[in-house]
Amino acid sequence: MAQASNHLTLQQIVDYLTHKGFNLTLRGDASLKVNRIERLSTAQAGDISFLSDEKYLKDLPNSKASVILVHSKHADSCPNAAIIVDNPYAAYAFVAQKLYAPLDVSGIHESAVVADSARLAPNVSIGANVVIGENVVLSERVIIGAGCVLEADVSLGKNTRLAPNVTVMKDCQLGADCIVEAGSVIGGDGFGWAKHQGQWVKIPQIGRVLVGNHVSIGNNVTIDRGAIDDTVIEDNCIIDNLVHIAHNVKIGSGTAIAGQVGFAGSAVVGKNCTFAGQSGMVGHIELTDGVTIMGRGVATHSIHQSGVYSGFPAVPLAEWQKNAIYAKNLAKFSEKIKGLNQRLNKLEKQTNPT
Repeated sequence: MAQASNHLTLQQIVDYLTHKGFNLTLRGDASLKVNRIERLSTAQAGDISFLSDEKYLKDLPNSKASVILVHSKHADSCPNAAIIVDNPYAAYAFVAQKLYAPLDVSGIHESAVVADSARLAPNVSIGANVVIGENVVLSERVIIGAGCVLEADVSLGKNTRLAPNVTVMKDCQLGADCIVEAGSVIGGDGFGWAKHQGQWVKIPQIGRVLVGNHVSIGNNVTIDRGAIDDTVIEDNCIIDNLVHIAHNVKIGSGTAIAGQVGFAGSAVVGKNCTFAGQSGMVGHIELTDGVTIMGRGVATHSIHQSGVYSGFPAVPLAEWQKNAIYAKNLAKFSEKIKGLNQRLNKLEKQTNPT
């Protein structure tokens, strides 16, 4: 486990979680310090751990963690200090953010190339070999990893962080508190071509990519700029690695997208939708709010009713499960039909001899 960048007392953790809206109770010494998160089974003194899944309940009584984030129903089994909270997993997420927050290393590396017209907050951090184009705007506490390229007129909101080798193309905007992991490209050209006399003619992509606040974008994600209108990712979306979002796609707030998902051009996704791994969506259709597409499912038509869908084309999950059972038994059905046909043929010969 990596060493944390910060040390926190239990009182600091309690205050921080309370500020984030948790109702909790501290049982133990508020001045006790922790500096690392570990699993229940491997934690030592100075570590904080958590119990969110009952399959690890067996590890709780013998854990050596200095403090454990735990639900009230398991608090009596906690051997040491405890922070008793209704949602230990979410509390763990916030504590991890606090313990492992990036160190304040604001400044501009000497190898970075920054246009004179760029407007940078005084506390930004710009790594080695970064290129910052004309009229770029970086707000407070923005972190730009090594090798990133920000083309002209890009803007990033406060606390947004780009990991190494991210490219943000001309005119694109990211809001506050966003994370873009290594190798992703925001605002590359969409797949726009017309055919003329047997040759492909490229259509300039003149839209932008607009990313809201609190959006997380994984490694090697490509979000294409709009052909004319903008590609839009609304607030609080989480996007896993190797996702492709084509030009003019609209993703509603709160949507979660797992790895290797693809969206064709001009697809519109409602709020709080979920796409499991390797699922997808064809272009020029719409999904309403609260739709889940299961793994390898593909939405091929607009869906106007929230719920869980699966298959190709995606249908309601119960219907897909029924069809899957039928498909699994096709060989048996075929043999039965063959047998019935043989019996019918035999019966016809008996009743109509030639």
